[in-house]
Amino acid sequence: MVGKLKSVGIIGARDVIRSLRTPMLVTMSLVQPIIWLVLFSQIFRNLADTFQFRRLGYSSYLTFLVPGMIVLSMLFTALQSGMATITDIDTGMMDKFLISPIRRSGILLGRMAADAVLMVLQGAIIFGVAFLMGARTKTGWAGAVLMLGFAVLFGLVWASVSNLIALRTKNSEMTMVAGLLLTLPALFLSPAFFPKTLQPGWLQAVAKANPAAYVIQTGQQLMNFGNNWGQDLRTLAVIAGVGLVLITATVASFRASAR
Repeated sequence: MVGKLKSVGIIGARDVIRSLRTPMLVTMSLVQPIIWLVLFSQIFRNLADTFQFRRLGYSSYLTFLVPGMIVLSMLFTALQSGMATITDIDTGMMDKFLISPIRRSGILLGRMAADAVLMVLQGAIIFGVAFLMGARTKTGWAGAVLMLGFAVLFGLVWASVSNLIALRTKNSEMTMVAGLLLTLPALFLSPAFFPKTLQPGWLQAVAKANPAAYVIQTGQQLMNFGNNWGQDLRTLAVIAGVGLVLITATVASFRASAR
C-alpha cells in the first residue's frame, strides 16, 4: 500500500511539474475563465436589477456567475488531462511506465492526483479574483471550500472523459476536437449564465441530464443563499453515478491499451 501511494505521488508530482513547465497550457485554462468572469459580470451586471433576478433572491450577477466560471476552469483542465496522456503515448513515456514496476492503477491515480492539484490551484485563483471584484460567499469560507470540492470532483470525472477519448483514439487532434465539442455544450446547457427557472423548458430538461448543471446550481446556492444539504447530496450522487460509469470505462480502455 505504501509503495502504491509512493508511486502515485511520484507520477502525480511529475505530471504537475510537467504542466508547470508548459505555462501556456495552465495559463489558457485559467485566463479564459477569468476573462469571461470579468467581461460577463460587467456586461450583464444590470440583470441583477431586473424583477426576475430580484424575485429569485440574487444580489449581484457577479456572485451568480462565479460558480460557472470555476466549473469552466475545471472543464479546460480536464481537457488538458487527455492531451497529457496523448503526449505520454507519443513520446513513449507510457510504454516506460507500463514496463516499470509501478502498478498500472498508480499511473491513472497519479494523473488524477496531478489534475486535482491543478484544479484546486486554479479554482482558488478564480475565487481570489472574484473576491477582489467584490463577490462574497453567503456561506463564508466553508461554503467556498465545499463549492471548490464539488467542482474538483466534477473536474476529475470530466477528465476521465478526456482520457477515455485519448486512449481510444490515440490522436491529439481528435482528443482536442472531441473535448471541445463536449466542454462548451456542458457549460452553455446549464444555468451558468442565466437562472434555470428563467430558461426555456427544453433547456431545463437538458440541464437535468447535465452533471455540470448540478455542480453550478449547488455553487450558486452556496454563493447566494446558504447551504442546502439535500442539494449537496443530490449533486454528490450525480457526480458519483456519472463517475462510476466514466471512470470504469476509462480504466477498461487503459487496461486494453496496456496489453
